[in-house]
Amino acid sequence: MKDETTISPTRLSVIIPAYNESHHIFDNLQQVCKTLLGHNFEIIVVDDGSQDSTFEESQRGVADGCPVKSLRLEENQGKGKALYHGFSNCSGEIIAFLDADLEIAPEHILQLWDVMRATGAEVIIGTKVNSLNSFPVLRRALSYMYRRLISFLFGFSLTDTQTGIKLFKREVLELVIPRLAVSRFAFDIELLVAASRFGYQIAECPVRIAYNREGRTGRIGLRQMFGMLVDTLAIYYRASFWRWLQPGLATKLWMIAFAIGLFLLGIGVGKLITPLVLQPPMKQIFRIIALQFLPLRLRDCILLGIGVVLLTMSLIKLNKSILDAFARRDHGDLNGIYRRK
Repeated sequence: MKDETTISPTRLSVIIPAYNESHHIFDNLQQVCKTLLGHNFEIIVVDDGSQDSTFEESQRGVADGCPVKSLRLEENQGKGKALYHGFSNCSGEIIAFLDADLEIAPEHILQLWDVMRATGAEVIIGTKVNSLNSFPVLRRALSYMYRRLISFLFGFSLTDTQTGIKLFKREVLELVIPRLAVSRFAFDIELLVAASRFGYQIAECPVRIAYNREGRTGRIGLRQMFGMLVDTLAIYYRASFWRWLQPGLATKLWMIAFAIGLFLLGIGVGKLITPLVLQPPMKQIFRIIALQFLPLRLRDCILLGIGVVLLTMSLIKLNKSILDAFARRDHGDLNGIYRRK
């Protein structure tokens, strides 16, 4: 099946993580091989502890003449771990990640490669923004909220970070993968955060998705949603100024004292202002600002909530500013990464 005449001398490695995909993995590998026919490529299939015959079916591709290497993890360790394991066993200068179900057609690999050559970017990610109309409304809403969260926490202007097709220059993954800790729900975010911290350029390429999953959210259930949120917040912490600073006990106590002092100051100011007699129109303006038209208990709860939100948002924004202002000290993970240039 493989043509000895290659269109490009650059070797492409396509890493495909697979979990319980035995019913179509062989046919899908044939489709990938057909798409890349004429290129210098290899396919690395990593069976992530499947409970069916995914590994055996992927090995059929080897017997059929496809340049396929089949690997197997004894236990299910997550998509990220499977991709990282595949990378450690590949030889390509360009590395592509592709989902085994081929909801994203393998033809898009070549499109991402074209974008990489045209832009010079070291990382190209597929974005399914033009295909969202095929997704259930609830799935679209969840995706939108998660994208906004990612944008707020990490400052990414990327349209989509979770699409299963991505393309990397080998040097990126060689630097980034040793620093990663997440292997399941939010590994894409950690990968892109580390790549951006190294100063690599990330570009996007629109892709179409043949969405054929059942249910309003597809494979994403409550467990996956919670896991993704926990992993994302853990990545934020590891990539943050607070992890970089590694405050000692005394510093932590002063931080707590600051928060308590801020709270007490707010109560004190509120008690001082409340008995003041204001003249119109300031009286009406203050009545609105201080929510005095609401029941006392409800007003206090709302003001408390606003205070918590403002404090949280200000800390996140301060974290971004401080990271930009301080020289980084490398801890070997996501924080303190020195740029290459």
